[in-house]
Amino acid sequence: MDEQLAGTKTALVIIDMQNGVLEYCVHPKKVIARVQDLVSRARDTGTPIYWVQDEREFERHSTAWRLVSPLQPQDSEHRIHKSYRDAFTGTGLHASLIAEDIGNLVICGAQSDYCVRTAAGRAASMGYDVTVVRDAHTTGAATFEGQSLTGDQIIAHTNAYFATLDYPNQDFSLRRADEVIFRAVAVID
Repeated sequence: MDEQLAGTKTALVIIDMQNGVLEYCVHPKKVIARVQDLVSRARDTGTPIYWVQDEREFERHSTAWRLVSPLQPQDSEHRIHKSYRDAFTGTGLHASLIAEDIGNLVICGAQSDYCVRTAAGRAASMGYDVTVVRDAHTTGAATFEGQSLTGDQIIAHTNAYFATLDYPNQDFSLRRADEVIFRAVAVID
């Protein structure tokens, strides 16, 4: 791992769980419930939470831009607003993670094939250890060059990609939401 990314803490990163995104995704209720459970468990242990929202397609504060109910950030949690698929490009995400001594990211959210995959792949290439929550990301059907894929096929392909991801001296995992364990953050006076 890069010296700069030798952080010891874990953070939960939630990508694009917005009304306008989930409207077209498969299994939104199940994914929302799993993300809500991850958030609750992260909060219980003091794990930092980063809420990433797309502003490329949605006007800030519009109904489509807002996070889906019941997901609501607390004032102490980080808000990252992005204009690209990549949550690191043009945002303060990386600097904030470094400042908080974070080296491990648990990633979930929406747009499996675009924003989730891009953020997780970029994090891996930057030296972070990454866990993708296999049953807590979602997307909709897509057609490219005449080939149609269902949302479930895209999710399965995204999971297959991360199941075999390999960089030297880094840990990558693909876990179900109920397999993710957040450790209590020690408070030093």
